Amino acid sequence: MDDFLAVVAIFISCLSGYLVFDLFYTGFSWSVLLSAIGGFLLVHIIWPKKHDSDSAWYDALEYIFDFPYRFIAACIRGVLKGGDAVDLDF
Repeated sequence: MDDFLAVVAIFISCLSGYLVFDLFYTGFSWSVLLSAIGGFLLVHIIWPKKHDSDSAWYDALEYIFDFPYRFIAACIRGVLKGGDAVDLDF
């Protein structure tokens, strides 16, 4: 079941990545932006939880496909809390 969830999460992540590309290629749309963010959130939620028997592949894939969620979360935390998670000074 973990393999199936990982494949579904990878598919949703690729679809969300395409939606981000679509934002730049065809123009901005709130529905596309919210769908992409929702997709990355869904990937974070459905990714299989860690087990002791996991291989290094799961760790590498989790790092790659969970990165957009972690980046978005760090940006939101940095803006809302005024923390040092994201430095927006130019």
